[in-house]
Amino acid sequence: MNLRSAIARLVALFRKRNLERELEGEVLAHLELAERDWLARGLTPEEARQAARRSFGGIEQMKEDHRDGRSVRWMENLPRDFRYGVASLARDPGFAAVTIGLLALGIGANTAMFSIVDAVLLKPLPFSEPERMVRVWETPPNSLPNATTTLTFLDWKRQDTIFEALSVERPTRAAVATGGDPARLSGKLVSADYFKVFGVKPQIGRTFAPQEDQPGAPPVVVLSHSFWQAQFGGDPDVLKRNLALDGEPHRIIGVLAPGSFDRDEAEFWKPLVFAPDQLNRIQHVVQVVGRLRAGVSIEQARAKMNMLRASLAGVIEEKDWGFTVEPFAQRLVGDALRRSIYLAFGAVLMVLLIACANVANLVLAKGATRRKEMALRAAMGASRGRLIGQLLTESLVLCLLGGAAGVALAALLLRAAAPLVAASLPFTADLSLDLRVLGFAAAAAMAVLILAGLLPSLQLSFSRLSHSLNQASRGSSGSSAAVRRMIVIGEVAASVVLICGAALLLKSLAKLQQVDAGVRIDHVITMSLDLPATAYPAPESAARFYAAVVQRLRAVPGVEQAGISHRLPLQGEGWGEGMHLPGVAEAFGVGLKLVDPWYFGALQIPLQSGRGIEDRDRAGAPPVAVINQELARHLSGKFGIANPVGRTVGIDVPGYGPIPESVVKVQIVGVIRSERTGGLHWPQRWVTYMPLAQV
Repeated sequence: MNLRSAIARLVALFRKRNLERELEGEVLAHLELAERDWLARGLTPEEARQAARRSFGGIEQMKEDHRDGRSVRWMENLPRDFRYGVASLARDPGFAAVTIGLLALGIGANTAMFSIVDAVLLKPLPFSEPERMVRVWETPPNSLPNATTTLTFLDWKRQDTIFEALSVERPTRAAVATGGDPARLSGKLVSADYFKVFGVKPQIGRTFAPQEDQPGAPPVVVLSHSFWQAQFGGDPDVLKRNLALDGEPHRIIGVLAPGSFDRDEAEFWKPLVFAPDQLNRIQHVVQVVGRLRAGVSIEQARAKMNMLRASLAGVIEEKDWGFTVEPFAQRLVGDALRRSIYLAFGAVLMVLLIACANVANLVLAKGATRRKEMALRAAMGASRGRLIGQLLTESLVLCLLGGAAGVALAALLLRAAAPLVAASLPFTADLSLDLRVLGFAAAAAMAVLILAGLLPSLQLSFSRLSHSLNQASRGSSGSSAAVRRMIVIGEVAASVVLICGAALLLKSLAKLQQVDAGVRIDHVITMSLDLPATAYPAPESAARFYAAVVQRLRAVPGVEQAGISHRLPLQGEGWGEGMHLPGVAEAFGVGLKLVDPWYFGALQIPLQSGRGIEDRDRAGAPPVAVINQELARHLSGKFGIANPVGRTVGIDVPGYGPIPESVVKVQIVGVIRSERTGGLHWPQRWVTYMPLAQV
């Protein structure tokens, strides 16, 4: 077919009425001429009319052949078949409801899951040139990347041949009152280049200037768009106002544009100013994000950072630690989250396959009642291609309706799941039904059309004509029953796989619930609080506040016991510090947890030997520590210390506020049963407990 012929066929689609009238006129003219010829041969008018029609042949078949040759026939038939398909579903509402429901379930679950896959794994980060965004870490041997120190960060920042911008970030919290009740807000302390790293520009105002993260700079703050809307009602004059954070007024200099940072845990950003006593290489407390210079690859940046690490060998205490640079997106989506998403997506794909199998079976069952109809259509001249086209169009109607219902279901699922999964997903993930997700839904509907509609159409249209006429009144044929049995076998196999996976998941959850957390968790409630450094600048004032809180809580009716710790069970130890043993050259890492004298009693953590932390272990008293069973076993197996109670060891203890950590000599006064400080599936850690009042 040449181009001119193809164009003529397409044009014919829009001249259908005129062409039909021309075709009807040509048929009538031909019949009239033939009838005259037979009249001239001496036949009567009735005999001439019948002879003309016999010599002409099948009129409808001729018309169909003519239509096939003049236009794109399947496009011409599609609207008619579509209307017929809708009418057919309307005549059998039960079949339509069940089939559309199955398709909605399969397509909806897959569309919702693909929205998560797309937002987390497929979409590029919603920032300018995200491939240049990196995280920079210190790397202890055989361990995860670690935060760095302030002086090391400043060394990195001077590497202007590698980084276009480099910034630290630290989470913070602050009390704020904007006319209503005071609220505790989450925020971030960042250096001046932070928003330059992300390539983010504010909607109003500006972000931080270079001098605003230096000592003596006036306090300023940048707000998220959602916080600006919630607290200030979108006031365009907000830049003329101050925001009191922990009672200290901060000038509002900018509001970010709506987007990813509205999903971040931070509601405000303020400059992180390094005080002179914070400039050290001891406290690994700052996390670093950066933007590479144009043309600098990750491998080149790592090579140059290795050269820098070698040049700093004489000033960094951790001799076996290195520096590393990794893509920013790599840390956003961990391996565990990636595996979970792939596993969940595989499960919903199997649900879609099962839905396709169910729909195919229903279509086959319905087709068994239409064998006589298809046979009569074939007897009247319909080709197999025409029958397949009509049946596929009817399946297309089902898939379109099922796809539309599936998209609606996906929207409901995302709306219900978003609050539940938001904490597990990176803040850059925007769960929405955008064009990419809708395109996937359309592709899923077409896949269903092929999987669930093509096989029944082929099976029904290729049945033998005489066999179909004979079997039409006697139910399904043997071939149809065989196909349906094969579909059922495949469906059962997929269902068994899903059931086994679900059973394994339930078994894992049951085992996790049976893991002994080492603490009593029933009838226990928790609360959290943050003390602003401006109101509690000294450790003594903080200790008095904590003691007063516990005293008042214990006086509440129904409260049996109350205690304080800087970390709850299963939420980590907080700090990983070094323990120094007398006569041992190198320290080893332990978790350090700060608790008050009533923490062990409140969670019913039993003592194994010695004593716990008591009220006499105050500031100024001899420093003491309690260790868990796991650390006691390590001291016994590695260093031969059978009874650690009474031993004096050194602990790297962080100071209060900006004071650097120092090695404190403490006496081990007791051993407790190990509590789970990390996840239930994590191995037990070596943990040291020290009195909150002494640190």
